[in-house]
Amino acid sequence: MIKVSAYELIRRRAIFVGVSLLLWLWPLIGNAQNPPSTQGNPQLSSRPLRAAQSALEHGNPQEAVRILSSYLQTHPADSNARTALGQAYAIAGQNGRAEQEFRTVLQAMPDNYVALAALGEMFDRGGQPEKAEPMLARAAKTSHGVPQIVMELAVVLVRLHKYKEAQSALATLSPPSDREQQIEFHRLKASVALGLGNASAAASEMEKALLLKPDNVRLVLATAVAQLQSRNWQRATNLTKPLFARTHDLQAGLILLEAQLGMHADVQPTLELLRSASLPTAEEVEFRQRLAELLISHGDFSEAIQDLNRAVELEPSRADLLFNLALAQFSAGHLDDALNNAEKCSELGDSAELEDLRGDIQEARGDILAAVKSFQAAVALAPEVEKYRLSLAVELIRHKSFDAAKVTLRQAAESHPNSWRIQFGLGMLEYFAGSEEEASRILIQAAARSPEPQIVLKYVGDIQMDRAAGPDPAALAELCSYADLHPKDANSQFYCGALLFRRDYTAGDKANSSEILRRLSAAAGRLPNDAPPHCQLGKAYRWADQWHEALRESETCVRLDPDSSEAHYHLAQIYHHLGQQEQARQQMMLFEAASKRVADENARRDETIKTFTYTIQKETPDHK
Repeated sequence: MIKVSAYELIRRRAIFVGVSLLLWLWPLIGNAQNPPSTQGNPQLSSRPLRAAQSALEHGNPQEAVRILSSYLQTHPADSNARTALGQAYAIAGQNGRAEQEFRTVLQAMPDNYVALAALGEMFDRGGQPEKAEPMLARAAKTSHGVPQIVMELAVVLVRLHKYKEAQSALATLSPPSDREQQIEFHRLKASVALGLGNASAAASEMEKALLLKPDNVRLVLATAVAQLQSRNWQRATNLTKPLFARTHDLQAGLILLEAQLGMHADVQPTLELLRSASLPTAEEVEFRQRLAELLISHGDFSEAIQDLNRAVELEPSRADLLFNLALAQFSAGHLDDALNNAEKCSELGDSAELEDLRGDIQEARGDILAAVKSFQAAVALAPEVEKYRLSLAVELIRHKSFDAAKVTLRQAAESHPNSWRIQFGLGMLEYFAGSEEEASRILIQAAARSPEPQIVLKYVGDIQMDRAAGPDPAALAELCSYADLHPKDANSQFYCGALLFRRDYTAGDKANSSEILRRLSAAAGRLPNDAPPHCQLGKAYRWADQWHEALRESETCVRLDPDSSEAHYHLAQIYHHLGQQEQARQQMMLFEAASKRVADENARRDETIKTFTYTIQKETPDHK
C-alpha cells in the first residue's frame, strides 16, 4: 500500500496476534488453578497434549483436534485437554467450536485464565475487541499478571482507544528478554503514547525499538512517522533520506517529503523522484492525491496543482478530482483556471459545496452578482446546511447589503435556532445598522452559545469602547463576569478594566480605581506589544494621579501606536504636568499631524466588516 497512517505504522505487530498467544498459552495448561475435581489426571492427559502440541508445531491443527477429541470421548472431565482442544479449534479457524470448548471449561472454572485469555484473544482476532477486553482483563487478574496476557490486554485497550487503561496495564511490565518481543513491547508503548497525545514519548519508544533492529525497513518507517508526529523534522529526514535514495520506496519518499516540508527544505529533488514513479493508473491517481494533500497541508498550493492536474488527466470524469484542483487553484490565486475547472466539475454534477466554491472564486474575481447567485444556489441545493446560508450572508454583508443579509440570517435562524454563528451575524448586522445596544444584546446571546465566547465578546468590547454614551451596564457586567471566570485572558481583563474606567471617569467616581488598575496592568503585562492596554493604563494612571506610571505607559502607547492622535495628546498633557515642556510641545505637533490622518467612521466600520467576515468563516467548533 502507498498510503499508511502513522497509527498503522506504529501499531503493526508481528507477535501477540493470530495464533501466537494461543501457542504461547499451551504450556500453561494445567497451571491455571483448576479445581481438582475437574482437572483430570495430569499423567493421563500429558501424552495426548504432547502429541497435539507436536501436530500444531508442524502446522497441522486438524490432527491436534483429532487427537484431543478422541481422548475427550473417554475422559470428558479433563479440563486441560478441553482447553487445549479449544485452542486447537481456534488455530484451525473454527471459532464457533473453539468458543464452545472454552465456555464449557469456564462453566466449571470461571477463573481459568488460560481459557479466558484464549477466548479473549480469539474475540480480538475476530474483530470484536469489546468482547475480548473483559475476558483478557479477568485473565490478567487471575493469572497475577502473566506478561503475554497483559500485553494482549493492552493491545485490545489500544484498539478500543482506552489509552490510559493500556498505559496502566503496561506500567506493570518490564521489557521482555526476547528481542522480537522487546520490539513489539516498545511499539505498543509508542502506540499508547501517541493515543495520549504524547508524540515525543512515542518517538522515544520507537527509537528504542529501532535500536534492536536498525536495518528493519518497517521499523525505520514507523520511527520516522513517530518523529514526524513530534515535529522532529531533521530526525525523520535522516531516517528516510538514505532509505528512499537506496530503495525508491514510495512510503519512505512521502515521509521524507513531509519532513522536508516541515523544515522548509528544498523538496524539488524528492518530488522529482516521487513523480517519476511508474504506477498503474488507479495507484498513480491515489498517489498524486496523496502528494497534493501533503503539499496543501503545508500551504504549497501552487506545487500541489501539478499533481492534481496529473490526477485529472488520468481520470477526467472524477468530479472530486476536478473540485480539489479548482480549490487548489483558487487558494493559489489562479482564479481563471479555478473557475474553468469548477465549471467542468459542475458539468459532471452540481452540488452545494461546488456552488459555494464557485461563489468564493467569483467574489475573488470581483464578479459580485455571480458570486451571490452561486451562494444562493448552494443554499437551494442544501437548505439545511448552516455554512451555505452563512456564506451567502457574509457575501451580502461584505458588500453592505445589510437588509438582504438580515433576511438570510433570520431564515437560517429558523432551522438553526441554537447556532452561535447566526446570532453572531445578526448581532453584527445591528451594529452595522447603528443599533449598538441591540447589537450587544444579541452578541451576548451568541457568546453564551459559542464554544469560544471570547471571539464574540471581543466585538462586544469594541462596540462598548466606541459608545459615546459610555458602556451599557448589561454588556459591562457580562464582560467583567467572563473576565472574573478567566483571569488569565488578557483581552477580557482589558475590556473589563477599560470600560470600568470609562464609566467611573465620566461619573467622577474613583472607588474602583484599584480594580481598574489591576485589570489593565494584567492585560498590559500579558499583551506587551499591543497598544490599547498600555494606552488605557496610561490614562487610568493619570486619572489616579500616578504621573510617573502614567508617563511610562503613555510613552509605550505612543511607541506601539504612533498614528494615534489621542495618544500624542495625552502624552503631551503628562509631559506638561511634569514640567517637560519641550517634550510636550513635540507631542502636540505630532498630535496635530496625526489628527489630519484620522480615519472617518465609515472607514472604521469597513475594517470591522472585513475582520468580522474573516472571523465568522474560520473553522471553529459548533458545540461546546
